[in-house]
Amino acid sequence: MKRHTLNHTSNLVTGSSTSFAAALFFFMLGISAGVFTELLMNSTEKENMINYLGQYLLLSNYNDVSFSKIFFSSAGNNLILLLIMAVSGLTAIGFPIALAALTYKGMALGFSAALLIDSMSYKGVALIFTSMLPQNLILIPAILIAGIAALNVAFHTISNRRFGMKKSLVESSGSYTFINIILIVAVLAGSFIESFISPLLTQLIV
Repeated sequence: MKRHTLNHTSNLVTGSSTSFAAALFFFMLGISAGVFTELLMNSTEKENMINYLGQYLLLSNYNDVSFSKIFFSSAGNNLILLLIMAVSGLTAIGFPIALAALTYKGMALGFSAALLIDSMSYKGVALIFTSMLPQNLILIPAILIAGIAALNVAFHTISNRRFGMKKSLVESSGSYTFINIILIVAVLAGSFIESFISPLLTQLIV
C-alpha cells in the first residue's frame, strides 16, 4: 500500500510532461509580465514601491523589523497560494486557477527583481541574491510542484469522468494530500529562511 501511494505520488509530479510545461510556461509568463509592468511605471511609482518592498525585503529599518511578523506574512501568503492551487486541482475544471496562481507568483518575483535592479543597479543585483534567492530556492520549486500536481489531478479526473469524477478524486486524494503536506512543510521552511536568514545576509551589503 505504501509503495502504491509513493508511486502514485511520484506520478502526480512527474507523470505528465504537458503539466510540467504548462506550469513552467505560465510561471515564466508571470515573470515576464512583472518585468514589463515595472518598466512601464514612472519614477514616482517606482520610488513608492521600493519603499514598500523595503519593509518585506529588509532593505532598511532593521531595528524596527519584526521578524516573526515577516514570517507569518510570508507563510500566510504562500500557504494561501498553495491552498488555492490544491483546491483548483480537486475541482477538476478549476485547473486554470492553478495556472493563474503560478502566473501571479511569477509576476510578483519578476516585478520585485526588476524593481531592485532598476532602482539600485549592482546593489540591487546583490540584494536579489541575499533577500530573494535563498528562500525562493525552496518556495519556487514548491509552488511549481503544487501547480503540476493540481493540473495532473484535474486532468486525470477529467479524462476518467466516464468512470465517475468522484471515484477518480478518491483515487488521487491520498497521494495528493501527501504531496501538499510536504509542500506545506517546504513553504514554512522557505518562510523561515526569508524571515530569519535572508535579513542577516542582506545586512552584509546594506
